[in-house]
Amino acid sequence: MSKPRLSKEEWAERSAAKVAAAQATLAESVSTLVTGEDWMAYLAFQARLHCYSPNNVMLIASQHAQAFVEGRVADPVPSFVAGFNTWKALGRSVDKGQRGYAVLAPLTGHRRTAADEDGHIRPLGPKEAPRPGETEERRMALYGFKVEHVFEVGQTSGRPVPDVPRPKLLVGEAPEGLGVAVMALIESRGFTVDTVPDAGAINGANGQTNWGSRSVVVRADMDDAAMVKTLIHEAAHCLLHADPPGFYLPRPLKEVEAESVAFVVAAAHGMPTDDYTFPYVAGWAAGDDPAKAIQATQARVGKAARLIIEASPAPHDPGGKVPGAAAAVEAARQARLDQAAAIDPVEAGVGV
Repeated sequence: MSKPRLSKEEWAERSAAKVAAAQATLAESVSTLVTGEDWMAYLAFQARLHCYSPNNVMLIASQHAQAFVEGRVADPVPSFVAGFNTWKALGRSVDKGQRGYAVLAPLTGHRRTAADEDGHIRPLGPKEAPRPGETEERRMALYGFKVEHVFEVGQTSGRPVPDVPRPKLLVGEAPEGLGVAVMALIESRGFTVDTVPDAGAINGANGQTNWGSRSVVVRADMDDAAMVKTLIHEAAHCLLHADPPGFYLPRPLKEVEAESVAFVVAAAHGMPTDDYTFPYVAGWAAGDDPAKAIQATQARVGKAARLIIEASPAPHDPGGKVPGAAAAVEAARQARLDQAAAIDPVEAGVGV
């Protein structure tokens, strides 16, 4: 028996209910970030899933933890995550009885606006034309979210997942090329980078960012790994706190964010993170709405960490994306087009 067709309004209601449920799960997950250890555990997930938004990292981590408790996955920490069709394209199938993890996907579209010579901008209606002296502009806009579902590799079976190259680091060693890439990223933001002989030259710190002179200095008497971690910390300051609104954040929060970025980038590159510590969450997520403060910090940390990881030429964790997924999906799409063309070349848009 076929399922009853839903009206447009019923589809909208069902979609809104799914989004509300996902947002409730997200809010509950954020509320569990109570201690510095909780925050560090979240950052470890962020490092493993850095290709995903902070909100979706929380959603995936929460649902994966439940799947682990229920015995549906063997590993308590998620690794590769993809949609049903992507796994299919990679030669794997979702195991019977597995449930997908709900994630929030943005709904975007073009929004038409009209701008006059004085810079005033107003929205345009669907069929409205700009007035004399106005110029029409089209901008991408976020209209809301929808719920999609992804599956962790432990919920699938089939063709082996390609191995990911990982750096084999000696004690005190940083991945080759990471430090140079971070330095270049700092310089691209208009800062100079230099070293000082020891901590005494910078008030006992390992590194320092000077907003007035737009300069970054790092101690030269540390091992390679410590110097690179410090450089990443200072790069986070340059990315997040050089200009408003980040410039006006409280100093303790700036340090939490910079150290969090360094943790995520280091973990993604296989560098030890045992020496990282974070203050009690309530201490820096102050105010009437600590959950909102935490989510804002998550967003800033995730964005800066992604920028640094994307700039790195060193082998690093793929961030939850399966290696070769894009190529496999494209190959599957092309195969469907070729099949359609063989059946009906005219309908497939192929000349005869």
